[in-house]
Amino acid sequence: MSKIIVIAGTPGTGKSSIGTIVATKCQLEIVNLSTLALEKGFVAYYDEARQSYVVDEDRLVEYTTQLATRSEKPILVLTHYPEILPRNLVRAVFVLRTHPLELEKRLLERGWSRRKVNENVMAEILGVVAHNAINAFGTNVVYEIDTTSGNFEEIANTICMAIKGEIKLEPGLKVDWLSELPLSEVRRFEDYEGSDNY
Repeated sequence: MSKIIVIAGTPGTGKSSIGTIVATKCQLEIVNLSTLALEKGFVAYYDEARQSYVVDEDRLVEYTTQLATRSEKPILVLTHYPEILPRNLVRAVFVLRTHPLELEKRLLERGWSRRKVNENVMAEILGVVAHNAINAFGTNVVYEIDTTSGNFEEIANTICMAIKGEIKLEPGLKVDWLSELPLSEVRRFEDYEGSDNY
């Protein structure tokens, strides 16, 4: 039985805020993989260049799997690397997408370095999280949700209704920031060296 519902997305797309509301409305236990990795010491090392921790995926996945299998109801997992989760346990993946210029603003407001902002904005432009989720779980269980408006309560309501089966969302890739951004804007974020910062 699929026991995990995932809210995924590039940092800054609203996972924590929206996930907290969804967990309350749908009465689900919530697990933030990055927070869990730090709390339990599931960290391989700290990447100075990217200013981020690299998690010990094996230990993190094993622990999360145990949580999911022991739980009587599905658990809500927040992450920007959903592809590490066991395919057989994942029921749905809601990938939050935010317009790159809005995402840049949100990340700069966090005080992040320009390099870290560029890396994450470029990951959003390219749809890295969504593509990884589809490669791992298939198109039929991955749903893109645009969070650019910042109306997190409304977005959480939509996700919760979808989880409960009250509405049906269209799965697959729907967002294409590359077609909306001028090339000059994309080039501003070219200091991109991968998507494995946690």
